Parts: sequence; C-alpha cells; structure tokens
Amino acid sequence: MNTKLGHIVATALLAASTMTMGASTAVAQNLQYGNYLPPSHPTNAYALTPLFDAVREESDGKLNVILQAGGALVGVKDTLSGIATGLVDGGFIVSIFVPNEIPLNTTLSDLAMLIEDPVTMVGALNETVLLDCPACLEEYQDHNVTYLGAHSTTAYSLMCQEPVKTLSDIQGLKIRSSSDVYGRWLNEIGGVPVSVSVSEAYEAMQRGLLDCVYGSVGWLKSMSLWDVSKHVLRQESGGFGGGALIAFNTDTWDGMSDESRSMIVDRVPGALARLAVGYITEDEAAVQEASERGVMVNGKDPEISALLAEYQKSEVELAVAKAGERGAEGAQQLVDAYIENLKKWKKISAETGGDVTLIEEALRREIYSKLDL
Repeated sequence: MNTKLGHIVATALLAASTMTMGASTAVAQNLQYGNYLPPSHPTNAYALTPLFDAVREESDGKLNVILQAGGALVGVKDTLSGIATGLVDGGFIVSIFVPNEIPLNTTLSDLAMLIEDPVTMVGALNETVLLDCPACLEEYQDHNVTYLGAHSTTAYSLMCQEPVKTLSDIQGLKIRSSSDVYGRWLNEIGGVPVSVSVSEAYEAMQRGLLDCVYGSVGWLKSMSLWDVSKHVLRQESGGFGGGALIAFNTDTWDGMSDESRSMIVDRVPGALARLAVGYITEDEAAVQEASERGVMVNGKDPEISALLAEYQKSEVELAVAKAGERGAEGAQQLVDAYIENLKKWKKISAETGGDVTLIEEALRREIYSKLDL
C-alpha cells in the first residue's frame, strides 16, 4: 500500500471510529437517581433497584438509572431542589419535608391518620394524583419535576427502649416524628415529638435523644432498630403516604426517547405492587423474628384505639385548612376524590389478596394504561 493510499485508509478508519463512538455516546444515557434511604430499605429493595435493573437489561445498557441510596447525592430535604436544578435526574421526594414547595400534594400526606393497608394506599394515591388532580401534576412541573408514582408505608407503631403497653406508658416519652401531622397525634397520646428523619433514628436512639421511634414495625429489621428498640406497641396508627417515590427531572424526561420513557412507565405498576406487598411482608417477618432479637411486641391498647377513632374525624377538615394556609387551591376537591378512591381501592385490595401480579394488573388497568407520558 503506497503512503498516500495508507493515509486515506487511516483517515477513513479514524473517522468511522469517531462516528461510532459519537453514536454510542449519544444513545447511551446514565442517569443519577437519589434516595436518602439506605439500600436495604423497602423502597430500594422492592421498587427502585428491580425497576432500574430491568430497564438496564431491556435497553442493553443504553439506559442506566444509577441509584444513589443513603443520601449519597441528595438528602431528604433537598431532593426536590436537586431534581429541579438537575443535580440529580430523579429521586424520592418526601412531601412532608417540602410542604410549602408542593402545598397541594402535601395535603394527601397530611391525611396520615387515614392510612389503610399499602395496597389500598398505592392505588388511591396514584389514581388521585395522576387522573383526578391536574393541578397536582402542574405543581410538580412548576419545579421541573415529572411525577410517575407514589407509595405508602404500613401503618405506624411505637418501637421503644422501655416497656410500652398502654396509653399511660407513653406519657412524656420522646418519640421520633417527622412532621406536624405526626407530632399532633403524638401530643394527643401524651408523647413528646422530636423531629428526626428515619435515616437518623437509630443513632438518635443510641444517643438517648429518643425513647421511641414512631414508624413501620418492619423498620426493626430493615433499619436494624431492634438493636436499640426492645419494646413495641403495635398500635398501627398513621403512616406515610404521598410525595413522589418515582419522579424525574422534566428536562431529562423529555430528552429521553419514547422507547426509554415507555420502558420506565411500563415497570412502575410492578415496582409499586412489589413495594406495597413488600412492606406488609417485612412487617410480618420483623414481628416473627423480634423475639429472637429480644424484642417484646405488644398488641393494640383499646384506650389509644378509641382516641384514634375520634381523632380521625378532624383530620380531613384540618388537612384542608392547612393546605389553605400554605396557599394551595382546590384542596377540598382533592381530598374528596382521594376519599372516594380509598373506598374503591380498599375493595380492590381485598380482591387481589396480596398477590403482586394481581395488584400490578389493577394498577395498570385502573391508572397507568390511561396515561400519556
């Protein structure tokens, strides 16, 4: 091969290589997704990790959503702003920590004391936001966020250092809380609410800043709280529901291909179904293992149950009033739709019987098949 011809061939090969590399770079996407909760937490173990793994596999590695758990990139209070500014491409937005930024959506989380089982909640929450509340979606879009789905914990119990069986045992105890919604209830039963995120609860118990953690009994296992909480009152009152577990920066979302967006949306019902059942499963597993860890689990106290029944009656009116104080409009219509959806999904929950496949099919049929994302 003469020198001139060799130069032409080399130039052509270099150009082809550069074009191939450019095409590969243009096609492949690596997105950063933030969740302040640890990798072992149900939101990651049952929902986000399997969802992102499935998307990566189907796309042959061209769409990689990289889960940054444990607050590696964003914390619980700055996830919304992190998504809005593009610091992360998506993340878990906890409404109760940003109530003034998403005042209408936070109304649903303010109804914490109406929490039913997670299957009922995941259906009611997402049908309400995605199908019945355009203003809820617009509120997220105002922060450059595209909402895809929310979840709910199981109803909360008290996990304490000292024996707690009755209402009288709670008086004066310092109890982990994360918003006024829970704080009001803890005050009602004689506790002293202390604002601590779930990721900080273990250390706070160790340091004596808390006597109890108010949360899902499954946290005994997933958050290792059974090391510091040897007594449980399984009262099942309240819980967290709402926010946005699955949400992306809108610029990122709009920049994806239709195929990539479909890959993600198609897997959201399955992720939410697994998480709903996973929460229930983890609660039961934790209770079964509790005795082996030296934990005493007590059942409901009738006196607290009676207080809760009365307390719930004021929750709707108070949630609407607080939304108004935050400047949200349309809160009453939102709550009305939500309550109707709770009734609908309580029936669906009973019909699906904790079967992940049936729950996924119900979420797809009733909600996600009707979306244009």
